[in-house]
Amino acid sequence: MNVITVDTTAPPAEGAEVGERLLSRMQERTQQREQRSQQRREQLTNRNAEQENDDAFLASFTEMKNKLEDDMKNADQLTTTDSQEIAGYFEKLTQDHGLIQQFLNESSMFLSLFVLKRSQETLAGLDSEIKSKMNELVPKKRFGFKGKTQRNPKPANTVTTTDVTDSAYESQRNDAFEKLLQKNFYGFKDRSGEELTLTAADIHNRQLNLTNLTDCTVTLLGNPGSIQAASLTNCTVIIGPTSRSAFIKNCRDCRFVLACQQVRIHDTNDSKFYLHVTGAAIIESCSNVGFAPYNLVYDNLDEHYVSSGLDRDKNNWNNVDDFKWLNSEEKSPNMYTISECERQSQWLVT
Repeated sequence: MNVITVDTTAPPAEGAEVGERLLSRMQERTQQREQRSQQRREQLTNRNAEQENDDAFLASFTEMKNKLEDDMKNADQLTTTDSQEIAGYFEKLTQDHGLIQQFLNESSMFLSLFVLKRSQETLAGLDSEIKSKMNELVPKKRFGFKGKTQRNPKPANTVTTTDVTDSAYESQRNDAFEKLLQKNFYGFKDRSGEELTLTAADIHNRQLNLTNLTDCTVTLLGNPGSIQAASLTNCTVIIGPTSRSAFIKNCRDCRFVLACQQVRIHDTNDSKFYLHVTGAAIIESCSNVGFAPYNLVYDNLDEHYVSSGLDRDKNNWNNVDDFKWLNSEEKSPNMYTISECERQSQWLVT
């Protein structure tokens, strides 16, 4: 009888390799599920925070918008025939509109894209209405009969309330923005002569705030969501790729190294910016601000760029717009390009 035997002593190398591959795939899938779950949790947290910001912003925005609309309706009740007084009334309307626009600009980094777009459309519509109403009333009032008796003549020695009203309007805007800022504050404030830093995990996709710092070095190597810096003096701010926007105001003698989608710089003097900006870069009411390309280097920079979603091949660092400079034929005297021989490149202490 022929007996067929099976060799059960063969080395299990192939079986072990298959098992290791299966185990590796299972571990990889588990990690992917955990990553997706973490991303969903972060998205939910961000959406909840964004909704709260939208609600807080819209409460103040709507109040200011309604007041402006009421003032526009009152324009029909003007009894003066003085064209300068009428023009002054509409100038105030335009100034109030500008204050609301500034409130929107400063709050934009906190808002959802939907609310930001709708608010911009609302303000554009109000601007058109102001111009239309002005064109309707000014010519009609300007050529009215000056001998006509006014229904409500202005008493002698009347004190104008325009300045008081403008001040109150601006105070309302400032208070609303301050509340929104404090509600979202995360970062450093009221510090002097310090080395300030947060880890990549601390700042990941968060709104970061730097307020009232003097003689400080701030190092934030990671992927924050957005940046708000205000009232900095003689500070160096070094930041990894930022997913959204940066808003900088009231800074003096500072150095900023940052990458982001868009940057707005207001009321800042004698400061240098090493930028990677994929969208708009705007300065307003600034002087002697210099620009150079972003040149920060550190170990996890590539990873943080991927996380930020910024396009590394697109950089508008040398295409900065000065909001207050209207001559398109000449470059603004308020900014300059930092020459290559004067650019700083070693930002991190090794």
